[in-house]
Amino acid sequence: MSGDDSVVSATGSPASNSDEVTADPAPGRSAAAGSLPARLGRYHVLGQLGAGGMGVVYTAYDPDLDRKVALKLLRAEGHAASPGRLLREAHALARLSHPNVVQIHDTGAIDGRIFIAMELVRGVDLRTWLAQPRSPAEVLRVFLDAGRGLAAAHEAGFVHRDFKPDNVLVGADGRARVADFGLVRQHDEPEGPAASEPDRGTLSRSLTMTGALLGTPAYMSPEQHRGGTADARSDQFSFCVALWEALHGQRPFAGDSPAAITAAMQAGQLRPARGAGVPGELTRILARGLAHDPERRYPNMQALLAALAVDRGQRRRRWLAGLGGAGLLAGLVAALTSGPEPCSGGPEALAGTWNPERRAAVGAALAGAGSDVSTRVLAGLDAYAGAWLDGHREACLDHRRGEQSSALLDARMGCLDRRRETLAAAARLLTGEPGIDAAQLVARLPPIPACAQPAVVLGEAQVPDDPSLAGPVAALGAELIEARVRLDAGDLDGALTRADQAVRRARAVGFEPLLAEALLAQVRVLFARSRWDAARPALVEALTRAVEARRDDLAAEAIARLLYVDGVQSGRTAEALRLAPLALAMAARAPEPHAARGLASNNIGVVQLLARDREGAAASIRRAVEELLAAPHADFIELTNAMFNVVMVTAGGEERHAALTRANELLAARLGPRHPVALDQRAMYARFEPELGQAVATLTEACPEFLAVAGGASTTCGTCFQHLAYLQMYRGDRAAALASAERVPACAPEADAAGQEAHQQARARAFVAVHTGRPEAALVEVARARTWTDGLREAAWIARAVAELELLRGRALLLLNRPDEAAEALGRAVSGLAGAGDRPDLLAPLWLAEAQALLARALLARTPPDPERAAALQETAAATFVAVGAVAP
Repeated sequence: MSGDDSVVSATGSPASNSDEVTADPAPGRSAAAGSLPARLGRYHVLGQLGAGGMGVVYTAYDPDLDRKVALKLLRAEGHAASPGRLLREAHALARLSHPNVVQIHDTGAIDGRIFIAMELVRGVDLRTWLAQPRSPAEVLRVFLDAGRGLAAAHEAGFVHRDFKPDNVLVGADGRARVADFGLVRQHDEPEGPAASEPDRGTLSRSLTMTGALLGTPAYMSPEQHRGGTADARSDQFSFCVALWEALHGQRPFAGDSPAAITAAMQAGQLRPARGAGVPGELTRILARGLAHDPERRYPNMQALLAALAVDRGQRRRRWLAGLGGAGLLAGLVAALTSGPEPCSGGPEALAGTWNPERRAAVGAALAGAGSDVSTRVLAGLDAYAGAWLDGHREACLDHRRGEQSSALLDARMGCLDRRRETLAAAARLLTGEPGIDAAQLVARLPPIPACAQPAVVLGEAQVPDDPSLAGPVAALGAELIEARVRLDAGDLDGALTRADQAVRRARAVGFEPLLAEALLAQVRVLFARSRWDAARPALVEALTRAVEARRDDLAAEAIARLLYVDGVQSGRTAEALRLAPLALAMAARAPEPHAARGLASNNIGVVQLLARDREGAAASIRRAVEELLAAPHADFIELTNAMFNVVMVTAGGEERHAALTRANELLAARLGPRHPVALDQRAMYARFEPELGQAVATLTEACPEFLAVAGGASTTCGTCFQHLAYLQMYRGDRAAALASAERVPACAPEADAAGQEAHQQARARAFVAVHTGRPEAALVEVARARTWTDGLREAAWIARAVAELELLRGRALLLLNRPDEAAEALGRAVSGLAGAGDRPDLLAPLWLAEAQALLARALLARTPPDPERAAALQETAAATFVAVGAVAP
C-alpha cells in the first residue's frame, strides 16, 4: 500500500490499510479547521479522520437524525467505476444491518462526488487493539464478534474477500465491527473483470493494480492466490489466519512472499502453535478452517463459530459448552465473568428457550438426518440464539443512551419476544415430531435484525384498546407462530389446522390487525398446497382488513399474492395487470419496501410473461431481483424464485447458465445441495440450460437424488424423469429415454397432489407406449392424463401441458394410420406451443419442432395431401433441431 492509504485512529497510530476506517479520532488529530469544508450536503463537517487513494473520510454531524457519522467522500478520479455502480455497491452494502458490521446509513452524490455516510465507531482497529496484552479469552470474544459480522454478510449474499485485523474495528464498548467491504461482491456479480470495470471493489483499495488478485496476500485463501472464485469459505480461511495470528503471535503459514505462503498452504505446513494458554482443541479447530481444500473446511461461518464458542477452560461454567453458539458465548461469558452490567438480562431471558438440554435433544432428534443436516441446523439455531442476545442487549443499550423512546423500546422488545417464542416453537417441533424439514425451518426463522428497524417493529406493535383482550391476543400470537414454524417445517396439515383456528379466534376477538395477519398465515399454507380457489377469498379479506388496520406490510403482501392468483392460476392476466400499479403503490408504503416491491414486481413479471409481454416481464422480474437484493432481510426462497424467473427472460446462453448456477448455489448454501427445494429448482430449471448436453447432465445427476431424498415424495420427481426422457430422446438415446420415463412411477405421491401425480404417471406410460409401438395403449393413457389438465383449463400455464398431451396423441394416431385425426391433434399442439421458439426453454421449442414435423407427415398422408404446407413445417422443424443440436425422434 502507498502511504496515503493509511488513516489515523483514536490512538494516533496508523489505523488501517483501508479508506473505510470509521473510528472517531482523538481531539487534535483532525485536519486544520481552515482546510475543511464547512458543509457537505446536509452534513456539517467536524474534522478529518483520514485520506486515502479512494477519497477522504470526515467526521460529520447529520442534523436530520441528530447524530455524528463518518462521511466518506470518494474522489472523482482514480477509479474506472461509474457513479451509478459506486452508488449501487454502497446501496447493496447498506443491506448489512448487523451489530458486528459497520453500518452504512446513507449514500448519494454531493457536487458530482459519491458520498457514503457510515456509523462512527469510537475505538480502534483490531490490529491496534491486539498490540496490547490480551488473554486468549479476550481475543476469542472479539473474533467471535467479528465472525458474526462475517456470517451476517454471508447470509445476505456477500463475500468480504479481504478479511484481516485492519478491517475490523473494536469500539469503546468492546464490540467488534467488520469494516471495509470494498472488495465485497454480491453472489450474483461476476468474479472476473468486466470490459469497462476493474476487477477489484470500488469502495476500497487493498491492492491497487488493475487485474490484481482480490485481497491481502498474507490472509488470502489458496483459491484467491490461484485467482479462482472466492466464496464464504474463503472468508473463513482469512478469519482463521487472523485468529491464529492473534492467539499465537505469528501467522500460520511461513513465507516472505505470496509464492512461499502459497506453497506452505498447499503442503498444509502449519507453524507450531506457541500461544500461551491456547487450548489444543482451539488450534485444531483453526487448522480445519485453514484447510487447503475449501470442501474440508467448515460448511459455513456459523459452524466454525459454533465450534470455537464451546468453552473448554472453565469447569464452573461447563454448562456453556453445550450451547455451542458464538453469540451465546459472547453474551453469556460477559455476563458471568464481568459481574452485573447494564442490559445483561438477555442470557437469563433466553435460558429457558435455548440451553444445553434443549440443544442436546435437538441433536439427538436429528441423529438420523445425516451429519450435514445436523451440523447445519444446530449451527443455525446457535447463531439465531446469539443474534437474539445481541439484539436484546442493543435494544436496551440504545434506550439507556437516550437514542430511542420507551415506546420504541417496548416495540423492539415485543419483536424480540416473538422471535424467542419462534425459536422455542422450532426447538419443540424439532424434538417432538419426526420427518420435518429441519433445514428449511431453521433457514427461514424470522430475522432478528428486523427487530432493530423502527418502522417494522412499530407497525407490528399494535395492541387492542381493551385491556381485557391482551390475553386472547397473546394466545393468538402464539398460535400464529406455531402455524408459521409448521409451514416452514413442511407440516402443511398442522400449519393449516392452526391457521384456520387462528382465523376463527381472531374473528371472535375482533382485533383487525391480528385478523389480517391470521388470514395471511392461512393464505401462505393454501399457496403451499396449491389451493388457489380457497386462497382467493381469504386474500381479498386479508387485504381489506390490513388496509383498515393500517398494516401496510400485510396489505402489500396480500395484493401481490392476489395478483398472482388472478393472473397466473386463474388465467385472468388483463384483470391482474390492472392491479399492478396499486400493488406497487402498496409495496412502497410497506415498512420494508424493498422486499415488498420485490414480491410484487416478480408476480407482475410472471403475469406479463403469460400475457406475452416479454419485454415488460423482463423489466419487472429484473427489478424484482434488484429490490430483493436491496432488502435487508429478504426471504431467500423468494429471491431465488425471482432469480430463476430472470433466467426465463434471458436470451444469452452464457448469461443464463451463470444465473442458474448462482441461484442454485444460493439455495444449496442455505439449505444444502440435496434439500428437496434445491433439487426442485435444479430439476425444474435444467431445461433452461443453453446446451442440450448440459441439461441432460444436470437432470441425470438430479433426478435420482429425488428417490434418495424422502423417497421421491415431490411432484417435481416425476417431472424431472419425464423431462430427462424427452431430452434424451432428442439426443438420439432412445433406450435411456425409455428407462427414464419408466422411473416416473417410482416417485412417491405427495400430499394434496394425487391428481397431478396420476397425470404424471399416465403421461409417462403414454410416452413409453407411443415410442414402443403400442399406440392404442398410448391413447388410453393420454385420456387418463387429460383428467387433471381439463380441470385447470382457466390457468394460462396449463396450455403447454395440454399441448404436450396432444403431441403424444397425434403421434399415436399417426401410428394407427388416422392422419386426419392426427393432423387435428398436432395442429392443437402447434397452436398451444406457439411462441415457444422465442423462449430460452429447451423443451418447448423441441416439442414444437416435433409437432411440426409430425404434422407435416399427417398433411402428406391425408386426402387430399398438402405438400406445400408440409414442406414449410418440415423446414421450420429441421432448423430448430439443427439450432439446438437435437435429432427428430
